Amino acid sequence: MEHETIDLMQMLRIVRKRIWIIVLAAFLCVGASGIVSYFVLDEEYKADVLLYIWQESDESGKDAVNYSDLQLFAQLVNDYQELAKSRLVTGIVAEELGLPETSIGNIRNMITVGNKANTRHLTIVVNDTDPVFAATLANKVAEVFSRVVVEKMGAGQVNIIDNAIVPTAPSAPNKPMNLVVGLVLGIMLGLGIVFLIEFLDTSVKTAEDVERVTSYTLLGAVPEFAATRREGRH
Repeated sequence: MEHETIDLMQMLRIVRKRIWIIVLAAFLCVGASGIVSYFVLDEEYKADVLLYIWQESDESGKDAVNYSDLQLFAQLVNDYQELAKSRLVTGIVAEELGLPETSIGNIRNMITVGNKANTRHLTIVVNDTDPVFAATLANKVAEVFSRVVVEKMGAGQVNIIDNAIVPTAPSAPNKPMNLVVGLVLGIMLGLGIVFLIEFLDTSVKTAEDVERVTSYTLLGAVPEFAATRREGRH
């Protein structure tokens, strides 16, 4: 236990001796993170549409949805995800929005489809640097998907519960979090540099260093005192 305490005290002395390296590394990493977050990365906006899907077997949705229905829907979620991002849906979306055919690939990359467990709700999310376009695209994808899923997969009906609205705040990058990450990385980097310098430094500076290197017990030490000159002495 005593040995562990001594080691800990040595580590604290090492850190205190070169604390400026840790501070400098933290400052540089936070600065770099801030520059990248605020001036390099584009702000991204998220718009989402909430859908409700039910089958013909639900008898026009009048009967309560049972557990087997939810199980079936859970199995179909992956199918719906693929359909929403398919060339069929994105191609129609591009055509109706007046976008070139070459944009279909970009549209597919912007779309994310999710499902809340034990529900028949489907969420279509669109991420883009333009908040207005993100909302427009999300609503159009939901509209086209609603038509195609009935025609191609035999769903009874797809209801749009919530249309996408124009987001007012970016969803990414998370600037405060990036700064915190930069600070943590900077401190870790600084500590690594400090202990690396200490590890590579083999010079003997203290009595403890002499005992550690030679394995001999130090009997005494000669104090260092400044040379003085007396008047009239050559």
